[in-house]
Amino acid sequence: ASSRYIIIFQGTMIHAKVIKHMVNKFRPLIQEGLVYMIANFKVTSAMNFRPVEGDKIINFLHTTKIQEIKGLKNIRIAEQSFMFCSVEVLSTRDGQRMYLSDVIGVASYIGNIEETGTTHGISKIRDIVLRIEDQKVNIRLWGNKVDQIDEDSMVLS
Repeated sequence: ASSRYIIIFQGTMIHAKVIKHMVNKFRPLIQEGLVYMIANFKVTSAMNFRPVEGDKIINFLHTTKIQEIKGLKNIRIAEQSFMFCSVEVLSTRDGQRMYLSDVIGVASYIGNIEETGTTHGISKIRDIVLRIEDQKVNIRLWGNKVDQIDEDSMVLS
């Protein structure tokens, strides 16, 4: 006999990964804000490029099953979740590749678009320096994000 458990951790985030060739299989099955039972997945240790601060990642497999759980009216799922940190913590992330961080600051430098080799081929990159409070933080944009900011967007002071 098998058992099924519904475990809900309020405010907890975990990174889930769907391999590129399986995205079209799972995209129509998942809608933001709903609650699902997910079965037949693999949990592994998170590596570089973590969008959340957990040390585990859920990997969807060809055999992964997704079923919406209906009738849970008291559960509210936030559409966005943020993990704020101090400028000092953000500064310690400079040069490391573990946590992806969203930041708000004033751009003091916007570099040219360049290309770099990755394990998946060639990718565009653009380096930016932001002033956040009295600190300067180095930012790197990747892929199609490099075109979303340009020199005309820079605020000069």
